[in-house]
Amino acid sequence: MNTEEMVGVYPFLRRALKGYFHQGTSLQSFLESNETNIKQSVNQLTSITNGEEATFSTRSDDRVIDYIVTKIVLTYIRDYFISARYAIKERNALYENLKREKEPRILKLVSQELNVEIEKQDERYLIPISSFLKNAVVFNDKDLKLCNQELRDGNVIASQNVLAKILREAFYRKYMQEVNEVVEFPPEVDKILRPSVAEIISRGQEIRQERANLGPLNEKSFPPCLAEIIDQMKKGANVSHAGRFFLVTFLHRIGLPNDEILKYFGEVPDFAEKVTKYQIEHITGTGRGREYSVPSCQTLGSLGLCYKERDPLCASGKVSHPLGFYRTRNLGNRSIGKGGSVDRVDKSRNPQKQ
Repeated sequence: MNTEEMVGVYPFLRRALKGYFHQGTSLQSFLESNETNIKQSVNQLTSITNGEEATFSTRSDDRVIDYIVTKIVLTYIRDYFISARYAIKERNALYENLKREKEPRILKLVSQELNVEIEKQDERYLIPISSFLKNAVVFNDKDLKLCNQELRDGNVIASQNVLAKILREAFYRKYMQEVNEVVEFPPEVDKILRPSVAEIISRGQEIRQERANLGPLNEKSFPPCLAEIIDQMKKGANVSHAGRFFLVTFLHRIGLPNDEILKYFGEVPDFAEKVTKYQIEHITGTGRGREYSVPSCQTLGSLGLCYKERDPLCASGKVSHPLGFYRTRNLGNRSIGKGGSVDRVDKSRNPQKQ
């Protein structure tokens, strides 16, 4: 694989940027010469955000430019939900490419780019345990459980598939951190981007409104599956990992900030504040990780966490998701803490209001 082909497959590599930002090339001139790509980027982001099919260009040159332009657009609008949707698509494409990659030198190059140390050993790769744990944050993936790994001298001995998963997660974390940093764009760049991004900003606002329509926190409207988990935790029972995961995703989705979610764990026998905070940050995506979705009723049933017989709405089969149950039942109002309302966590910067 030559350099042009390589950057077309892995457009986040530094050498890809060097090929398009020569000495003296400004952000303004780059955007002015690629205005068509800005519109294409916004259209693609809108499709991805809406859950529609969207494909990346197969031409190396177009792929790199599209990648750069999209990253600029996401940094400009700084909408976490939209950034996450796009980053997940890039993350998945990267994984597919990495697990098929034939050249160890390219795997090494990608690893260096993502700050993951690796060493080739026969057909497998040595990854320091600290680096493995930092990126093995995908829940319910047996391939990324440390207990399932072969260890030697402080390293995980990983297959190429496991390495691809670790690099996939390292990419996601790095990408989300970079596009959500506060960046002040100069007026001339703002003038170029502002008219083009209005559509995707509007879609981001619609999504936040949809989330807000879930209403204020009202525990009386919680589905029986969640109510059972909370009841068990209050009794000091050792709730399963799946149950805790569901609790965090649900409470995050209805707008509770992390410190309020943490309070639900106070009676858990193995409660450790520092560890629990870390886990909550990873599940909610506020720790620069991926924002996990709330499990569906079908998934909860397969995990033994469904109690639909306890409520007629669940038993009727008219709802297929815990959030649908909550939205239907949530007619009340409950405030958090000392009379304050729920502080929703999915806020973003809107350049149109600056």
